[in-house]
Amino acid sequence: MGRSKNNEKHVEQFTKWVLAHRLMPAWQALGFPAREAYFHLQVRCFADTAVRKGNVANNNGQIFRSPRSLAKDMGCNVKTAMTALADLQAKGWIVCTKEWERGYDGKGRTALFRLTMMPTTKKPATCEPAAWEQGKDYAIKVYASYAPKERQKQNPPPKTGALVSQSTVH
Repeated sequence: MGRSKNNEKHVEQFTKWVLAHRLMPAWQALGFPAREAYFHLQVRCFADTAVRKGNVANNNGQIFRSPRSLAKDMGCNVKTAMTALADLQAKGWIVCTKEWERGYDGKGRTALFRLTMMPTTKKPATCEPAAWEQGKDYAIKVYASYAPKERQKQNPPPKTGALVSQSTVH
């Protein structure tokens, strides 16, 4: 039985949706834009073990997507895309392997990332999200100024002193 030439016409890219990863506290702590950004980065990762002409096809660690292009893919603002990348770094889903460069001659380069739940050509998956704990985020190497802040209550109680009831105030 020979190969089917119809299979060679497919240009769609697919990614796994692993339930065990989605049940982790690190995934539950991500915001919706960060979850969406992770899938866009995961589609660009070709970390398979299929041997092609003697080489293993694996670009994990060299995944790039500029915030502007990622925002266009996600249908959101550029700042939202940068916040999503910072949130993914804080929870351990991605690690920056090379920081972005400003191109003085018009040839700037975007940051490169590694997905921690997938192997690279040199080492197996490191699985940082499995060790993540609430309140103990990982260091953010790029886009740190866009890290999502914890939400504060709109009307917090006073920090010190006794509570004053409304009936005693004239």
